[in-house]
Amino acid sequence: MRRPEEFKEKQGIDVFLRHKVNKLDPTTRKVEVEDLEEGEKKILDFDKAVVASGARSRRLGIPGEEAPNLFTLKDLGDAIRVKQYLDQKRPSRVAILGSGYIGLEMAEAFRERGLETTIYYRGTRPVSHLEPEISEAVLRELEEKGVEFLQEHAPVALHKNGGEEIAALETSKGRYPVDLVLSALGVVPNAEIAHEAGLRIGRTGAIWTDPGQKTDHPDIYAAGDCCEVQHQILDDLVYMPLGDVANKQGRVAGENAAGGQATFDGVIGSMCFQVFSLEVATTGLTENSAKDKGLDVGVQKIKASSKVHYMPGAKPLELKIVFERPSGRLLGGHMAGKEGVARRINTLAVAVQSRMTVQALSRMDFAYAPQFSAPFDPILIAAEQALKKL
Repeated sequence: MRRPEEFKEKQGIDVFLRHKVNKLDPTTRKVEVEDLEEGEKKILDFDKAVVASGARSRRLGIPGEEAPNLFTLKDLGDAIRVKQYLDQKRPSRVAILGSGYIGLEMAEAFRERGLETTIYYRGTRPVSHLEPEISEAVLRELEEKGVEFLQEHAPVALHKNGGEEIAALETSKGRYPVDLVLSALGVVPNAEIAHEAGLRIGRTGAIWTDPGQKTDHPDIYAAGDCCEVQHQILDDLVYMPLGDVANKQGRVAGENAAGGQATFDGVIGSMCFQVFSLEVATTGLTENSAKDKGLDVGVQKIKASSKVHYMPGAKPLELKIVFERPSGRLLGGHMAGKEGVARRINTLAVAVQSRMTVQALSRMDFAYAPQFSAPFDPILIAAEQALKKL
């Protein structure tokens, strides 16, 4: 995104690439850094420190995963390696392990290149943390686009051919020939250096921080995929490694390390992604997560059109809202459709974060034109129907 020279020219920040931090010592306020190009080690002093060590792809822990045709996708370097292998080796059969956002988006990328693509998943439905109705819409889209989804397949081993490359994937249900394996099983926080420094690690395995991104050491902060984040509805610390969250945490940590008093109030779980032509978006709690919190929950599901039905390009969408009884407070919103989903979820995110009721939501004054929405937007329809249940 930015060259080291730009940091120096615009912000006066020195960036040292290919330098590995081996140790952080809060007591002596020193950092041991290794120059990977020269092989030299340096000891640096600090007044304030920010740990932004990110996360790494979760490993399978099964035989054969060191093979050159098994890939993870965490950063641009990973993407370049996948593309180079596709261009040079011309594989025809791809196995994707896991069914989260990365796995689904890569399924589309592989199919666009004409590859036979199969998703192997331990569970029963894609993006299983979402509402079942949304997962079913994703599954239909995968099947329509020629992606095979095999449920309840736990990876057991990766069998190599005469050389070093994987030729077959063995799961709990059988053995399948493959030319390339993408392991998309999520990420693990890089919290080891903080743990070794004696900083507090949360129950999620990520670094604990307060709302100012400060760790339990008064002069050390943490931000991004290495640390936890406050969930505003659950009122608990969770691990949610998302790019926008990392950016917000980084701004707060940086400002406070420089003497400021900024805070990051946390998240409600807003996110969106696209698989082929299907937009998927979610915010707040699902029905099950709200029930797990002990709330008296109501739900409203509707199917509507992205715009007035007679307008060119009108597409169906599904919407499910979750609300609390008897207050009517909106707890979550979940959508899937071919158009108008990702931009609508932010309206629901504002409503959830503002603790708005479905009654208040049903009376919102939305902009209307037939090429953008029906006179009653799907969100207003869902809120109105939910209000009747109250």
